[in-house]
Amino acid sequence: MQSRLVSILCFYFLGLFNYATCIDYDGWLNIKIEHSINCNTEKYCSRGNISLKSIRAGAGAIIDQIPFTKEHIDELKSLAEIDGFYTIRTVVTSADNTRGTDFLSSVKAGSFIANGLTDVINAWVLPNGAVTAVSFQVTNSSQPMQKGSNGFKINSSFYLRYVEQAPVPDTASYIQKLEREREAREKGELKDNRSFLAKYWMYIVPIAIFVMISGATNPEPAGQGAR
Repeated sequence: MQSRLVSILCFYFLGLFNYATCIDYDGWLNIKIEHSINCNTEKYCSRGNISLKSIRAGAGAIIDQIPFTKEHIDELKSLAEIDGFYTIRTVVTSADNTRGTDFLSSVKAGSFIANGLTDVINAWVLPNGAVTAVSFQVTNSSQPMQKGSNGFKINSSFYLRYVEQAPVPDTASYIQKLEREREAREKGELKDNRSFLAKYWMYIVPIAIFVMISGATNPEPAGQGAR
């Protein structure tokens, strides 16, 4: 039983390694986390930061977050009373994107409190290293909030999700093929091997419909009875 478990774990981590190595680009990644509670006059204020040295490795992320104060909890509870949402904004920067890209994500404030401020942050990465989305969700931990000397602790987990791009159709080659076929038909070099019906169905069908309609509207007179 133990050897089987070891084999399964080895297969799992090998699959993760092979999947991660499909990333064409490697470099650092930084995600600034902001939220919309207890921000005074600002719409969003700092909640913490996630830094990653290697996108390809996808591990070893450093999560540094500011503990919640009583004011944070009170505002969360006020949102929970009206079934409101707790929103975070993530600003993603990397070696190739120093200007930063913003992503918004929301969860029910009541659910965030009920699960002890425990959440999961996922960053979705393309093979070229570009982050296409950052999602924020609450885990079903049902654990109480942990209060320390500095405030209430936020329990976050961070994961990189590698996205495989779908194959892109070669539109340019297809257009060139159509253009060559058109030029060949104009020069008479391309033979039309279609059958007679395939070539002229647009003429045959209207005639057939006309004949059918004429036969239905003008039935032959019934034969006279014998005298």
